[in-house]
Amino acid sequence: MSFNDILGHEGTIKKLKALIAGGRVPPALLFCGVEGAGKFLAAKEFAKALNCTHTPPENPRSESDLFGTLPGAPLQPSALSLQPVDDSCGLCVSCSQIGKGVHPDVRVIDSEFQGLLLDEDAQKQKTLRIDTVREFMPYVYRKAALSPWKIFIINDAHTLNINAQNAMLKILEEPPAGTIFILVAAKKNLLLQTIISRSYAVEFRRLSPAAVKELLERSGIAPDEASALGELSGGSVKRSRDIKKVRDRMAAITAAGPQKIFKLVSSLPREPYLAREEAKLMLDMLLVSARKAWLAVPSGGQARAHAALVRKLLEYRRFLNQNVSHGLVLEAALLESDKLSVSLRY
Repeated sequence: MSFNDILGHEGTIKKLKALIAGGRVPPALLFCGVEGAGKFLAAKEFAKALNCTHTPPENPRSESDLFGTLPGAPLQPSALSLQPVDDSCGLCVSCSQIGKGVHPDVRVIDSEFQGLLLDEDAQKQKTLRIDTVREFMPYVYRKAALSPWKIFIINDAHTLNINAQNAMLKILEEPPAGTIFILVAAKKNLLLQTIISRSYAVEFRRLSPAAVKELLERSGIAPDEASALGELSGGSVKRSRDIKKVRDRMAAITAAGPQKIFKLVSSLPREPYLAREEAKLMLDMLLVSARKAWLAVPSGGQARAHAALVRKLLEYRRFLNQNVSHGLVLEAALLESDKLSVSLRY
């Protein structure tokens, strides 16, 4: 895989390639934008391109050669190729190791890493903690083992708690030579302004419905369903997959009417945080259905009823951001919508 396989971010990828080709890579980058738009994937491809040896696996460089290419300063480009390159080959040992997540000089810090560190479920990691930052701190100050650059990808960096962010800030203020931090954040406003100011921001816009559709088709989803999910995705592949899970679960419930609604609500995840997020997703799906139904009916009493439903659903959606039972809110929203034959299927 390479930058060429990332859809919908041609301008952003061009900017990243220019950094690589110019040999002036900032020690800290902030990949920000809507969740599920490809930021983490781009971060991994950026790491591949920086450390790519462009050497066929059957003719690898010796370890001494690799150590000899370490840069003396963070802006020094790789010397493993005769001419500057701005993309990875995807075939060399470095690219293969990064793709498999086993490269000694490229580390991903995320909820899964923290879950393994704390021996807890990765899905229960709502925030990245200071102990997690301290865990990878020693590796920051070690020499790279195999490649020109040591790269740390902090996925969902917006979930770093305040203590963890302050610990990160100390590293970003004086980064070791040849070290790059890539902070991947869906909610940039949750980061300290001092972290943002020390990072080179790379914006990722929402994907087009066509790009989401193509990515879903690549994963084996039928074209018609991929097209429908692409229109409802809001520019996020993750969101489109979450919508598909809800629709598939709803299709598996054989009951009808209120009984089906009660079963659907009871199928929410047991973890409150995850259940609330899924309830928000379902409310958003209902809002799309309600708006479509509103636009489809002629003006008059029926249109007013649909308009009232949209207003009520918006109010329910706000409740989910407060300390209100997500199950009860979702149940009320589904029952109100069912009165006008508005459902999660659209």
